[in-house]
Amino acid sequence: MSLRRVWVQCIKELVEFRRDRLTLALAFALPVGMLLIFGMAIRLQITNIPVGVQDFDRSPFSRDFISRINASRELVAVPEPLDRSPMSLLDQGNVSATIVIPPGTQQALAAGRPAPIQSLVDATDVVNALSIKQILTATCAFVGATYAPASAQPTVALHERIWFNPGGNEALFIVPGVYAVILAMYPTLLAAIAMVRDKERGTIVQAYASRLRASELIAGKCLALECIGLAEGLAIMAIGFAVWGVRFAGDPLPLLIGTPLLVCCQVLLGLLIGARTNTVTSAIQASGSVNSLVSVLLSGFLYPVTSMPLVFQWLSYIVPARHYINITRDAFVRGAGWPGVWTEVLALAIIASVLAVGTWLSMRRMQMAD
Repeated sequence: MSLRRVWVQCIKELVEFRRDRLTLALAFALPVGMLLIFGMAIRLQITNIPVGVQDFDRSPFSRDFISRINASRELVAVPEPLDRSPMSLLDQGNVSATIVIPPGTQQALAAGRPAPIQSLVDATDVVNALSIKQILTATCAFVGATYAPASAQPTVALHERIWFNPGGNEALFIVPGVYAVILAMYPTLLAAIAMVRDKERGTIVQAYASRLRASELIAGKCLALECIGLAEGLAIMAIGFAVWGVRFAGDPLPLLIGTPLLVCCQVLLGLLIGARTNTVTSAIQASGSVNSLVSVLLSGFLYPVTSMPLVFQWLSYIVPARHYINITRDAFVRGAGWPGVWTEVLALAIIASVLAVGTWLSMRRMQMAD
């Protein structure tokens, strides 16, 4: 392999990239917009969920119960008319749950008798329904213990402490994940478009007719697109620091090594897609649709991989974004360093090697066919 020919191919790709304004926008404007939208719009914690309350008791207990609900960030108690059925309130869709506090509830608590409170939760959104149920259960237990007769203290007391992210800042979870999704999508898309455009313009035939080898062509394109991908990564991480204050929590070396490996994986995947497709439209569909869906759904970006069916858990091991998300969240949240993520860096290196061989074989077949 001639390093000079590789460098010339790299410079050629960078010059073409600089002259194409649409590609420039695709490389930088869209990733920045995606980061801002995902980072500001995605919220995993429920907030301000309306809950209808029918208070038949009209007692200090019921007022404390309602004020306790309003004190949380998750739920908002909405007083409802007493002459309507709880089901009709849910049917209208204005509230996500209804609570009925029967008359005599406080008197029953003071006498040590059971004091049932009815709650109906709309489980159309299962995640919200489970959260609402847990909050209402905890609220009933806390307020009920205040008005119930004094009893023996429990022998076991749980003292909880939130580690790594004690403030519950969602940006520390979402934004590092968005880094991985962006760097998994756009370098692949740019690489596929660059390869297909060479085929449409006929410049790929000129490359085959020259002394340029398939390995040199791949290395030159990969080097140029690697530089562009790293520039994307630097830009979005700088915005993440400026807007959300996402900064390093520990040793940054795994991230500094893992980022070029991820970009290399995605660039090689894009070149492989470009070698297998013949039009820009098909390349965009293959790299944009399939790769973006896989990078979002099988990477653990929003939900843990362990909650997926077993077959998808195994498939996720070949998704580079899955390994890189663990690296970014360790670098910006946990700070464990090499002991926690060395296997993820190794996995990215293995995937990059496999993709490099696959891309080279595809380019060799194209060269022989031409």
